[in-house]
Amino acid sequence: MRKKLLRRTKVLELLHKNSADYLSGQELSKQLGVSRTSIWKYINYFKEAGYKIESSSKLGYRLVESADILLPEEIDLGLDTEFMGQNIIQYDEVDSTNQLAKEQAENNAKEGTVVIAEKQVAAKGRVGRKFSSPKGGIWLSCILRPDLKPVLATRATYLSSLALAKTIAELTNLDPKIKWPNDVLLNGAKVSGILTEMGAELDQINYLIVGLGINANIDKKNLPVEVQDRATTLYHELGQKIDRIKFVQYLLKFIEESYRQINDFNALLEEWKKYAYTIGKKVVVSSARNKISGIAIDIAEDGALILEVDGQEKKVYSGDVSLRHQN
Repeated sequence: MRKKLLRRTKVLELLHKNSADYLSGQELSKQLGVSRTSIWKYINYFKEAGYKIESSSKLGYRLVESADILLPEEIDLGLDTEFMGQNIIQYDEVDSTNQLAKEQAENNAKEGTVVIAEKQVAAKGRVGRKFSSPKGGIWLSCILRPDLKPVLATRATYLSSLALAKTIAELTNLDPKIKWPNDVLLNGAKVSGILTEMGAELDQINYLIVGLGINANIDKKNLPVEVQDRATTLYHELGQKIDRIKFVQYLLKFIEESYRQINDFNALLEEWKKYAYTIGKKVVVSSARNKISGIAIDIAEDGALILEVDGQEKKVYSGDVSLRHQN
């Protein structure tokens, strides 16, 4: 379901549709029902964002080249969702989109609000690990408000990793796999990570922040040296850049679709298992207290990984643990 486009977004739509010709300020003013001064302000907004727009006092405006940024108006043009991403807050550089999304959630931002940035300088992954987030990637955080008990919050990580894997499969010829609990892999190397954080009462979730980081249009050699042997990028795997706007549009659509199944976790899990990399493999799960080796055999209804250890089943929760596959 599409909402009515905002005027600024409508200006961008008209510029795209008529990029071969000039659009007069008068025509734009007439179609949008605003003054020519307002049109001039809209055009300047896009120019300042990096769009190349030719201006002529006699002919009007013509879009020459779009900017390579995740502009909310650009995302909005092809976004097919009811609530996910209908409010997008975009930044060039931030410490952490998750932190900003938390602040928005605490201030009663609507469910589906998305905070997105071109670059993060202080992002964290699971277990407090530093998460490299240079320009060219996709770094975004979504606000969800599910009617769930806090113990079931990990469902958001499952639905998000599923949505991400589906997006990659839909838009490329790559074969994404999900490593429990939150990494998406390509050819065995990590291309994306997910960090889910929560604001909750004792028995009720107030909000969930789902942060997704995707190594999109980044040269693999520009990743931190210490992760280059186990991480990858879409650009490296494809040999060409992806359309980041289209990727975000599909990702938000698939997140919304999966989110509708959050109360039917078995159905969600069945689809998730189609992409599962961990199930059936020998793994080592490490925490601050101990280390467990076993075979990953299934996922429990509460999101725990079920291991077979010495002939017995044992549940492992994502929390503060790390998982390593064994050959």
